[in-house]
Amino acid sequence: MHKDRQGFTLIELVMVIVILGILAAVAIPRFIDLQSEAKVSTAKGVAGAISGAANVLHAQFLLKGTSYTLGSTEGEINTNMVLGAANMAGVTVAVSNSLAAPDNLSPAIITITVKDTPYTMTYTSGGTGNGPRFKFNF
Repeated sequence: MHKDRQGFTLIELVMVIVILGILAAVAIPRFIDLQSEAKVSTAKGVAGAISGAANVLHAQFLLKGTSYTLGSTEGEINTNMVLGAANMAGVTVAVSNSLAAPDNLSPAIITITVKDTPYTMTYTSGGTGNGPRFKFNF
């Protein structure tokens, strides 16, 4: 045999292929799951914005006595910007019934749809003293 030949042996090539196969088997499922995690994170972000707007409106109610309906322009803060403008690319927001507060104590279901995947949260006004309550169902 000639000593000046260079290259990889068959065993070295097989070991590299095996290592790449193991890495691919571990990494590919992780990257596939990123899409579902991104959808949930988007829904949680929109839900947080809605919750924050409701809390700001309730604080205004406590300080100034202004009545409000989440998702309308009745409050001093235009919450329509939260519920309506939350309809960004690939995201829609729908409400099952009126979100009048603090008078209406009946719960409402807010559905946030992200790329055809619905996520729901339950809203209750909590009355005049307790303020709005949100329960995330996702």
